[in-house]
Amino acid sequence: MRKAITNITQNIFRLWIIITILLVTACAVRHPGPVCMKDQTQYGLVEGTFRSRWWNFYERGRSYLEGECLDAARSDFQAALEQNDQDQRMVRTYGLHFVDYFPHRELGLIHYLSGNLDDAKSELEKSLSQEASSKAYHYLDEVRKKQLKKQTKSINKPSLALINPNNDALWTSDERICIQGIASDEQYIADIQINGRSYDFQGAAKTIPFQTELMLSQGTFQIPITIKNLLGGSFNKILEIHVDRQGPIVEIVSFEKLANNVLVIEGIVSDQSDRNRLYVDQKEIDLMPGSKASFHVKQVIDAQQEMLILTAIDQAGNKTKAIVDIIEASQTFGKAFLASREIIQDNVLWVQKGQHINLILSEWKETNLVYTDKVYLTGCISSKSPLKSFTINNQPVTINHGRLVFFNIPCELDEGDNSIHIKIENDRNHVFMKKILFQRIIPEMSRLDARLHVSMGQLKTKMPHIDKCHQFQEDLFMSFAGRNRFFIIPRFRRDESQSLIDSRKSQIAHLTMTGQYVDSRYGVEVAVRLVDNETTQILTVKDVYSETKDKQSIFRMVDSLSIRIHNEFPIVKGTIQHILDNDIQISLGKNQLKAQNRLIVFAPSHLNKAPEIIGFARILQTEQDTSKLRIVHTKRPILINDRVITQ
Repeated sequence: MRKAITNITQNIFRLWIIITILLVTACAVRHPGPVCMKDQTQYGLVEGTFRSRWWNFYERGRSYLEGECLDAARSDFQAALEQNDQDQRMVRTYGLHFVDYFPHRELGLIHYLSGNLDDAKSELEKSLSQEASSKAYHYLDEVRKKQLKKQTKSINKPSLALINPNNDALWTSDERICIQGIASDEQYIADIQINGRSYDFQGAAKTIPFQTELMLSQGTFQIPITIKNLLGGSFNKILEIHVDRQGPIVEIVSFEKLANNVLVIEGIVSDQSDRNRLYVDQKEIDLMPGSKASFHVKQVIDAQQEMLILTAIDQAGNKTKAIVDIIEASQTFGKAFLASREIIQDNVLWVQKGQHINLILSEWKETNLVYTDKVYLTGCISSKSPLKSFTINNQPVTINHGRLVFFNIPCELDEGDNSIHIKIENDRNHVFMKKILFQRIIPEMSRLDARLHVSMGQLKTKMPHIDKCHQFQEDLFMSFAGRNRFFIIPRFRRDESQSLIDSRKSQIAHLTMTGQYVDSRYGVEVAVRLVDNETTQILTVKDVYSETKDKQSIFRMVDSLSIRIHNEFPIVKGTIQHILDNDIQISLGKNQLKAQNRLIVFAPSHLNKAPEIIGFARILQTEQDTSKLRIVHTKRPILINDRVITQ
């Protein structure tokens, strides 16, 4: 009897196990959905067990979409939305597993492929309102384009409003030339080209404000700007930019002191701009327009006055100051030449006895140590007879036969040793030559190894696409390296540069870059994120998408992704403005930091003295005009007027 009861119990237990297994497998199977075959490949599969959770439906829906089984894909995305209706990146599924989840976006794509443009627009806009992505922007633009073609018969010409005082020509002495404007069109602005390069923005819009910076050398540049709308309508404009970093040349061709302390001076102000201003002892003198403007000054001076100051300012704001010793200038244009001066005084004309041509530079010695990328040669030339030529490193400087010539001329410097050769000749063929040596050293806080160290990890991708992923990552690395903004530590496969990996692999990274490379039937999508290794905070997430996969399209993706990340981490300088106990405030001007908050604190440089790193800080709070700091480490107490630069 007991044996029979035992057998019954065992049978019941076996039956319970079988029923449990059947119940589990009923909701956890590898492929419970419809079969989808395309090119002898089965789609609609998931990795691991299908447990009817939102991430299972989403993964399977994407597989169906890849196999062009649109109805099955639509059904799975809708099932996923019933459990989780928010498009978002890095959403946790279970444990420490995270996925990028975009069911609204993928439904929008299905509606677009099916020709349901209104539904596609609704789903794509919903996706973008929840979590922006380049793929959603792309297909929303495609939807708008198709709708516009149905609704309109004519193609508009976009409008452009440049934010610039002149609107057609810009005069500037700035290191970075900022071009700002607003492009508008009811048919949606789709592309903005500035100087042959696309201005990076996501998603077409009826109005797009833009701002970009160009690094231009001295000279005049014709900058083409092209605006296009979704239907191909375009507007073209040429912006003329005059980059002028040289002060005007001030020449005195006649100088006479009359009775009753009256000075009569004639001269010329030369500059590439044609609108210059001249002040004599702070009183403005009328100048006729032109790149060579003659002036005539008749001025009563005090009996004890020894100096006369002429200040010329050109259209770009460059300034040349001529400090003239009245007695010596009178002698220069009299029968005798200038008297000998044994002591050199800053900005005061001096000569050596017996010289036909004399030169004074207000700042530089024969050998100089500097920490900037350019120096300004500021000084004065005096001659017994009118000057005929003036060259700096064989480049002519415009002069007009004056006998006193004042100048303020920039000279670019390379890292290391630089020689500047000056040659001056007058109309009696007297020649003066001088060589000045500059050794340029890159300041410590401006060197690449002092900036943010970024570990570039391997992008995740599926095995069939691993070679294309590696090529994309290699191109992205080269783009980053070419911009010299970050110290990149490549921690991905680089067959040709193993030595670089070996030399940098021991470096400690401040940030880590991770992401994924997705190559589907419909295009390529790459998303990367930068994580602060100390705080584990995700600082920024950027993505790119292209429906086409040719080399040019992939290159545009790389360039766009690199630009978007770099725009989040600008190099910005500021000044310590206020210190109260541990409350330290800085000014960064109009620049607002986005993703980054690490700063280098340094003491400002002086002539022949390098700027010195004294510590590091983090931004705690950013306000409209100032930001508050937390000091991480310093060699000495922070002082007012110490400087900061984004790391």
